[in-house]
Amino acid sequence: MRIPKWKILGVTDDFTECGCCGRRGLKRTVALMPLDAEGNEDGTAEEVAYYGTSCAATALGWTQGKVTDTARAAQAERDQRDAYARRMISLYAPVEFAPVREKARVFYGRNRSLRHTGVKASEEVAKRLAEARATLADTMTGPARPSRTEDFCRYLVIFSSEQSIHRVLRVPNDKAAREEQATAAARRADQIGGSVLVVAALDHESARDVAYSRHLSPEWFDKAWQAAHA
Repeated sequence: MRIPKWKILGVTDDFTECGCCGRRGLKRTVALMPLDAEGNEDGTAEEVAYYGTSCAATALGWTQGKVTDTARAAQAERDQRDAYARRMISLYAPVEFAPVREKARVFYGRNRSLRHTGVKASEEVAKRLAEARATLADTMTGPARPSRTEDFCRYLVIFSSEQSIHRVLRVPNDKAAREEQATAAARRADQIGGSVLVVAALDHESARDVAYSRHLSPEWFDKAWQAAHA
């Protein structure tokens, strides 16, 4: 069986010139990692090649259709890993320097099945944060993504009367717009018998997780935002 010389990592629009034929102005390119004779990854971010789909197909001996489908699937997996990393940072970075009891409260509150298994909350929080930051620092298919508490944005979360999330809105920077949004959100919450909460997170989806978890250590979740934006 022929072992390919490349592995498709995903697609990117940060590189628009084919590294094979030199064609410029491409909408996107395919990120290719070189493989060794056994088919194992054999390179770093600096050695990743960015080819147009036609050149990538020739290099792999595939059809362009197969290259496109494989690249999209690989990128979707990378996007999922990024999303998970943003959630981990949004949830655990606020308690990274908190007392052990606060870390335990947040970690076990979200992972109840691990409470009596010997898994140490402090170690697990550190591990998950390190892995998440490494994921977002990976530049294989583009530049590093935001991963610091300084990169958090505020989100307004409207809860229903059953305490399920009704809506999540990013809080605007403009003061007048913030006040208008807050007034409208309070009105909507009153209509549905719910409540309003403002949280800080790396993205919209992470804000949902934080909204459900903030009560586990509200002081430290608030401190993280205040320290990063003092």
